[in-house]
Amino acid sequence: MINFVYKNSNLLIFGFLIAFASGFGQTFFISLFSEDFRETFNLTNTQFGSLYSIATILSAITIIWAGKLIDTISLKKYTLAIVIGLSITCFFASIVFNVILLFFVIYFLRLFGQGLMGHTSRTTMARYFKANRGKALAISGFGFSFGEMIYPFVVVILILSFGWRITWFSSSIFIILFFGIFLLCLLRKDNFQSETGFENEQNQNSFSWRRRDVLKDFKFYLYLPLTLIMSFTVTGFLFHQVFIGQLNNWSMIDIAKSFIFYAICGIGGSIVSGLLVDKFSGRKVITFHLIPMASIFIVMLFSNHVYVLYLYMAGLGLSNGLTENMSNSLWAEMYGVKNLGAIRALLTFFGVLASASSPFLFGLILDETKSINIIIYMSLSLILIFSTMSFIGNKVK
Repeated sequence: MINFVYKNSNLLIFGFLIAFASGFGQTFFISLFSEDFRETFNLTNTQFGSLYSIATILSAITIIWAGKLIDTISLKKYTLAIVIGLSITCFFASIVFNVILLFFVIYFLRLFGQGLMGHTSRTTMARYFKANRGKALAISGFGFSFGEMIYPFVVVILILSFGWRITWFSSSIFIILFFGIFLLCLLRKDNFQSETGFENEQNQNSFSWRRRDVLKDFKFYLYLPLTLIMSFTVTGFLFHQVFIGQLNNWSMIDIAKSFIFYAICGIGGSIVSGLLVDKFSGRKVITFHLIPMASIFIVMLFSNHVYVLYLYMAGLGLSNGLTENMSNSLWAEMYGVKNLGAIRALLTFFGVLASASSPFLFGLILDETKSINIIIYMSLSLILIFSTMSFIGNKVK
């Protein structure tokens, strides 16, 4: 492992950093400002959830086109464009003065952050690695987990000390100075080398699928729902985490602390899944990756103690870490890597679409019931159905 990291350090650091940068557009980050946005613009949970969902859906549609460009544009130009775009968006978040501008801010945060930065990290790792694809996805995926561990604490402290507008402005400066400079240094020669054997894989993979062919494949629809359920469920819970915390008497500090468990277990899940993928393949192991999340949902039906918050976030993190590597490896295994950028753009579209639907739906349920039990029962039912579908997919040649 050490030798692998040393030989591919630049490429792995790139994947890690751009995954780390994606945090500014992730739901867990934006949701920390949800109360401030709702109070500033007098929005209910349902109204803010609807605005967030619509903006996210539009960003998902854009990703179908923008994500495909990674196959034809140099990685250096592509990366710098999304870094600059995210920095500018954070600046506008700091000066947002009405709901219309807030809508566009969320749209671009989701597009550049959660969408294109995550897409770039996963696509690059899956494209450049073959035998060690699982390890590469795991190591780069640490960037997501480190963001989930570090950002909440920093954001809560900045908001409490300086206010939410200064926090967004600081984020804008940090993105352009830190990520802009580091990624530019890594990409200065734009000469990442593929792992040994990649060329042979491409020659052998005459099956490298086109995007329209993937959409015609029956197996695609057996696996797709299971790979999307994390986006749907985690986004819904994290988007409304402040309100859910109020229902369960969990403080903002408790919520910030819980992200440590989320991130550490996410790293653990990423490591385990990377090893499992390299040994067995993503297709063989993906059916079982939501067991930790399902288990903690059952516990939440019986208790709202603060320790359950930590267990809940640990369960989400573990399943999320397992999902990242298994699902990303699954698609490369099934459809090849030649057109992976276009295929990943399609999958990112579906993922963002799934994440767009839950803020509105969960907000509506929370406003009506002031309880999370219905959401938990719904999530458990979907996990059972989609896991069964993927099990059937394993039996299909």
